Amino acid sequence: MTGGGSGIGEAIADALADGGHEVVVCGRRPIDRPGSLVWDVTSDPEGLIAAAGPLDGLVNNAGFAEHAPCGTWDEAIWSRHYAVHVVAPALLSQAFAAQSTPGSILNICSTLATRAARGTGPYAAAKAALLSQTRTLALELAPRIRVNALLVGGVDTAMVEGRQQALSKLHPLGLGAPKDVGGAAAFVLTAPWMTGAAVAIDGGLSAG
Repeated sequence: MTGGGSGIGEAIADALADGGHEVVVCGRRPIDRPGSLVWDVTSDPEGLIAAAGPLDGLVNNAGFAEHAPCGTWDEAIWSRHYAVHVVAPALLSQAFAAQSTPGSILNICSTLATRAARGTGPYAAAKAALLSQTRTLALELAPRIRVNALLVGGVDTAMVEGRQQALSKLHPLGLGAPKDVGGAAAFVLTAPWMTGAAVAIDGGLSAG
């Protein structure tokens, strides 16, 4: 899985390992987990799949967010978000599907893929593209490979540092913990009769 060094990614890796799965994680910096790889997901996706494989599951979790209201946009900020959140998952999924092993892909999306918030234009648009990609691949790769997404709400990680109180008020159940997403990810990744789904794990945010 990509982006498994901390926060949600680390929790997903832990949940999968607790379920008896052998987990290979990658990140741009060294990760204190056996078998981890230092790898930039925007560089050589085929090489990453080959280095980690053979695989029966892929979690596209690597991501970042920049606060960017209209008026501050330039080509660079759009390119950064699309490179990590759209192009890298697409090419990694393609390389994963080229293996002979059947399996499952899980894309970690955001509630912002389906709802708006000020200052999130490039990030939200990239996550919406990733959601669309999920549904397209679910059709193209079935039945050998299942492809699903999680629509994640506000989770108490470094990504929301300083905004916890304000974000918590938007969620009927408050902010989530990384382990909440970890458990949901492990279920969806291994659910045998599930593909093309976008599962909200968002503390009730999408109910409003």
